[in-house]
Amino acid sequence: MPWLDATVHWLHLMAAILWVGGTLFTSLAIHPVLRAQLGEKERLAVYEALGRRLNAVQWWTWGVLLATGLWKLWGLRSTPEVFLGPFGRILAVKLTLVAAMVALSLIHSLSWGPALTRGGLSAAARAALARRAAFWGKINAALMLAIVFCAALLRFNPW
Repeated sequence: MPWLDATVHWLHLMAAILWVGGTLFTSLAIHPVLRAQLGEKERLAVYEALGRRLNAVQWWTWGVLLATGLWKLWGLRSTPEVFLGPFGRILAVKLTLVAAMVALSLIHSLSWGPALTRGGLSAAARAALARRAAFWGKINAALMLAIVFCAALLRFNPW
């Protein structure tokens, strides 16, 4: 079972790296370059295509994270007392942060992003929506980093 557990943990890490890394790379590298190099019409076309691709990656990585996370929790069923101590508290914080991150990501992917790229908004409404999405995007990035920190705490917590 150690190889299976190691493989599940590796898959969990790879999915987290892909999701968090891709999200941060988009906001820290791609967005500033597009803003500096392209006009609004061209930039929106790139964002629309990029959003479709990132949504596909998002759903895939979330599926892997959910499956592997449940597997890892199932492996702890024989020691339920771990949930009563620091491990359980850290896990509760991590899962709460994950729920908030998922909610914000869904709002962006299903509402704000499409509204920004499909057109039909006035310049003022588009600017206000872009500011709102950028603000909550920064909050989401902070949530992602906090989730990774909680994962590190879980890994090195002696229970």
